Amino acid sequence: MIDHSYLPFCILAFVAMFGGALIGIFAARALPEHHLSSASASAVKLSTTIIVSLTSLVLALMLTSANSSFSINTGILKKLSSDLIHLDNILRLYGPEANEARTNLRAYATKKNEELFVASERSPTENREASILLDTLLSAILVLSPTDRQQTALVSQAQGITANLYAERWMLWENPGTTVPVQFLFVLIFWLFLIFLSFGIFAPVNVTVITSFFLSALAVTGAILLILELGDPMHRSWIQVSSDPLRNAILEIGRP
Repeated sequence: MIDHSYLPFCILAFVAMFGGALIGIFAARALPEHHLSSASASAVKLSTTIIVSLTSLVLALMLTSANSSFSINTGILKKLSSDLIHLDNILRLYGPEANEARTNLRAYATKKNEELFVASERSPTENREASILLDTLLSAILVLSPTDRQQTALVSQAQGITANLYAERWMLWENPGTTVPVQFLFVLIFWLFLIFLSFGIFAPVNVTVITSFFLSALAVTGAILLILELGDPMHRSWIQVSSDPLRNAILEIGRP
């Protein structure tokens, strides 16, 4: 599912590129002939090369940042899943007295999975429900009364892992997603407009050229969309981290 907040930027980028090419094609017909000389073409191509280089560098940096965000979110989700399984094992070792805490743990894991991967849209209500379940889990652990050294150590470990669950929950919920500022996207779109404008000025007018501009603009737009989606993998984006680790954790902690 595509995050619709990115669609306006992508549509604007496509219109800027393809529109710029068309403006260049038709503007060339109104320009004096000496403006279209080989010397003029060389100067325009030289300046365009600088903008193309900057744009390529920016897109590469955006891709690197987006890939980093995707990897970080994947790592957090795997750590969350691992902590859920680890906590369940500790509570199982503690004994029957920890059954209530295990039940609360399963409820929280299920709600977290629904919040991240099942619900059609994340909402503050779901976040509060998950928060309440996690608080209930912590309360169930705190009321445990260890009777020997082993149970005391298990309770201490359980409290530490629960603290990790709190941190991981907020890291996934509050993740800012793509770090590309809106103003920067507008500058990038303006650069792309200038590039296609320069292409159109010295291009012949025929269907092949116009089709080429259309497909090129569409390809660049698709690349921008993929980069933005890749950088925001936990907010109902088209490219989303795998839910397998969390689902496997739910299956593991669901066994008796």
